[in-house]
Amino acid sequence: MKKVLVLLIWLFAFLIAGTESDIDLQNYFKKDIAYLSSKECFGRGIARGGIYKAEDYISGELKNIGLNVSKQNVRIKINVPQDDPILVINYDTLRVGYDYIPHPFCPTTDACYKADEVHRVNTEELEKLKDKLNLTSLSGVKRYMIEHAPRQDRNKILLFEENYPIVSRQNKQFPQVTFQVVKDVLPDTIKHIYAYHKTRYTSTLTHNVISMIKGSDMPDSVITLGAHYDHMGAYGDLYYPGANDNGSGVAVLLALARYYAENPPPVTLIFCFFTGEEQGLYGSRKYVRRPVRPLKQNMMMLNLDMIGSGHDGWGAVAAKDYPNEAAIFQTIAEKQEFGKIKLRDNAKNSDHFPFTLARNKAIFFYSSGGKQPYHHPDDILGTMDLDVLEKIMVMVKGYIETKGEK
Repeated sequence: MKKVLVLLIWLFAFLIAGTESDIDLQNYFKKDIAYLSSKECFGRGIARGGIYKAEDYISGELKNIGLNVSKQNVRIKINVPQDDPILVINYDTLRVGYDYIPHPFCPTTDACYKADEVHRVNTEELEKLKDKLNLTSLSGVKRYMIEHAPRQDRNKILLFEENYPIVSRQNKQFPQVTFQVVKDVLPDTIKHIYAYHKTRYTSTLTHNVISMIKGSDMPDSVITLGAHYDHMGAYGDLYYPGANDNGSGVAVLLALARYYAENPPPVTLIFCFFTGEEQGLYGSRKYVRRPVRPLKQNMMMLNLDMIGSGHDGWGAVAAKDYPNEAAIFQTIAEKQEFGKIKLRDNAKNSDHFPFTLARNKAIFFYSSGGKQPYHHPDDILGTMDLDVLEKIMVMVKGYIETKGEK
């Protein structure tokens, strides 16, 4: 540990001197996130080809700095909304994305429902069912209710009360019509509902975007740097920008690629821009099955996801499993006064997870605090804390240089 501390003290001056000016770096962050979260990319989903435009942008940026780019086929199965949904309760038309969303398992519907055809479910009912079924999450309870809805109730509409509707994308569809609605907009008495939702279940080909920079001192030792570039897509004309999730991680990975393209790293770096994370870690699962370099060469996988907002330090998922590695990051954060790193147990919540299943070291970093909304139409560039992105970049660079010490 003393050796690590001495090395890190030397590294801090090197890292700060070797990085582009704060202004230049933040301009790159703004440029990358602005495009990825723009209407052009349309939520980086299948609708209007948004995910492919993001893929082309990332590939173009890597090629512009002289890196070779390879693409790995990843097939995704997903429900894709086809039109603007409509939900009218009594005589009030609600706002999609803000007041409600169709549940991701919801099928196509165009129907009116009378009062006795509405099943309204609050959090208390979900909690009771969770305990009864011995399930671990409310989302699991919702899935159970949708999947096991009695056949005689399929002419009804199921409404889940929410604090705000968190969208997700799923690769399954069930017959039960289901919407998630903000409880504050629901009237005390529901007399009738009109619901319209058109969706298409599809299988489509997407790609992981991959570049490699060979290590100058230890070329057979690899650190994999990952960030997913897909997001929630859209409901009709409403798209989910995904500035923080995960334009932020992509922007930092691109910045690291630009830096190390000019300053060769001591170990080999593989930059993985993953597709299909939001649908179930499709891209990272595929990469682990077919890596660019054998996984036995991989010293560590660092996954950056939602790192662009908040000044309360970082969460580090799976870091509890690797105390020596975590200590390096903690030392950097303390020396630079970057805030605390909360070490968390491993979880199946981002692209680090398939690596850990393959017995590879992997840590998922995200930033803590801030008011950044999650899976929401207001996840925009204007709410980014760009200095937080700079801090995680310094930590990753510090870790890379430390691991390159023979």
